[in-house]
Amino acid sequence: MHSSRRPFREFDDSEDAEALRLARRVVRGLSLSMRHVVIAPGSRSAPLAYALAEAEQLGAIRLHVRIDERSAAYTALGIALDSGRPAGVVTTSGTAAGNLMPAMMEADMAGVPLVAITADRPEELHGTGANQTTWQQGMFAARVRDEIHLEQGEVRLEPVSRDDLLSAETQVSLLMRQAAESRGRGPGPVHLNIGFRDPLIPRSPDGGAPPPPQRWARRPVLPDSPARPAEQGRSSTLLDGLDAQEREAAREQIRRSLRAVQDIEPDVRTVFVLGHDAPAEVAQLALELGHPLLAEPTSGSRHADAAVPAYRLLLQAPETSAAGRLTASVQRVVVAGRPTLSRPVQRLLAAEGVDVVQYRPAGVGWHDERLPRPVQADPQRIREFAGAPPQGWLEEWLALGRGAQQVVDRELAEVSAGGLSSVQVAQAVAETVRTPLLLGSSSVIRDVDLSARLGEPGPARLFALRGLSGIDGNVSAASGVSLSRGHRVTALVGDLTFLHDLNALLLPSGEQAPSVDVVVVNDGGGAIFDQLEHGEVGRRPGQADAVERLFGTPQAVDLASLAAGFAVEHRRVETLDELGQALAHPDDRLGLRIIEVRTDRRGLRELHARMKEGVAGL
Repeated sequence: MHSSRRPFREFDDSEDAEALRLARRVVRGLSLSMRHVVIAPGSRSAPLAYALAEAEQLGAIRLHVRIDERSAAYTALGIALDSGRPAGVVTTSGTAAGNLMPAMMEADMAGVPLVAITADRPEELHGTGANQTTWQQGMFAARVRDEIHLEQGEVRLEPVSRDDLLSAETQVSLLMRQAAESRGRGPGPVHLNIGFRDPLIPRSPDGGAPPPPQRWARRPVLPDSPARPAEQGRSSTLLDGLDAQEREAAREQIRRSLRAVQDIEPDVRTVFVLGHDAPAEVAQLALELGHPLLAEPTSGSRHADAAVPAYRLLLQAPETSAAGRLTASVQRVVVAGRPTLSRPVQRLLAAEGVDVVQYRPAGVGWHDERLPRPVQADPQRIREFAGAPPQGWLEEWLALGRGAQQVVDRELAEVSAGGLSSVQVAQAVAETVRTPLLLGSSSVIRDVDLSARLGEPGPARLFALRGLSGIDGNVSAASGVSLSRGHRVTALVGDLTFLHDLNALLLPSGEQAPSVDVVVVNDGGGAIFDQLEHGEVGRRPGQADAVERLFGTPQAVDLASLAAGFAVEHRRVETLDELGQALAHPDDRLGLRIIEVRTDRRGLRELHARMKEGVAGL
């Protein structure tokens, strides 16, 4: 049927190369919900590069260029992690697209709206042995919320009206909705693959300079201020401003009211386990009921009044100790977020006779098969499951937690005589910085979980890559957080995590350098394995060298020389006072900076053993 409506055109680029015309419409679809795109150089992706440069000139998008694709992907991941909005990474075809896989896997499990935009060879070149040509459609299958393929020549570039669903712009904007909130799975990554044909560069009339770009890029629909999640600061509760006696009286009044009005079961020994990115309302609920919180650093609730310090040590205490008896008396556990840091927590969740329920108000990209218990999305059902605690239940946990924290502090103070420990450094950084703080995977985040008091004031917000907990891209992700915020960020990482993401320091000349203080705990290798069962194997006769080689992976890289090679500032500190001075006044500096702290990992297993022994005696 013939349409009587005239063609809808906001701009006319009909004389330009078809690849550029398609790229512009893709960018129009992206800019409806996306503010940042990170691009790595490549020829097949050139139409997107030119279109994005035009869009940036027109004020529709912010463009960041990185040389390494994996670093580019994690930079975009950090932007999306902070802002809560889709952020894009653009690569050319072939192995360049394959380098996005680690970040896409992390985004899938962590629920981060990362958008992989991969340029592809046209379909007629597939299977011919053409250069940099591989099958990219579906390459992230089972990792993404949705994916589409656009093939140049098969996409309508001049829609008849705004209602034409075949336009590239509309298809891309619908894909962005899937990234922001996929039905049943929550936000997560998506994949846009585009087959471009030559020519890949814009046409220049009469061979002269190209004309100024038309106003083709969409003006931002969303406000400029990011829609980032709530900051890490102390959430407001009805118990704020009360002293300990008044707070307990208020809790008891709440418990009586709940029992009377909602038939809440009394005298239930429940604990709340809050993992990564736990919903804030769960901590509020535990606080009002009077149940203890076992909260990981990135749960968002480590600062809450009901959060138990050094809880991991309490869960590891012998059954005959006060902490062991308290742990053994737990009847029910409410899990929120994704707990990934502590084996003692996993043992508690799997303990015989302990009923467990997960609070999950929205879809996520994972399911913990170790927790085949019910999943609830209704706070009232969680309240009924948790019940009201017996008198003094929370206070007993908090008292033992404070005692365990004193054991930790005492042992760390005694270690100071022989040099700095990685646990000391983690505690000092987490308790000192006021910037957003990204905690590296492996030992660092566990050291913070063990030792740090994250009260108020504290880090503006805590980040970590806990989707798959890899050491890939941690520094790049911190750079993305900084670019998203426009402010300084601190990253606390181990030496191997830092070296694994060295290309985060590799910036093209003229690019805006993210403002990040990278605190590197340099103990010359991997410390976490000595805390696992491999540490016990390494202490068997004749096994030390093999375990050190295979798991410790010792390294002797000169970080100062390495930083100089990248033209990045380096500062080595020897004491906690020097570390505090180095991190002070973050607004007084710009760009990347490496703060190196040398520690010795050989005594860590014994340090942890002394802490456990001290808590066993409480």
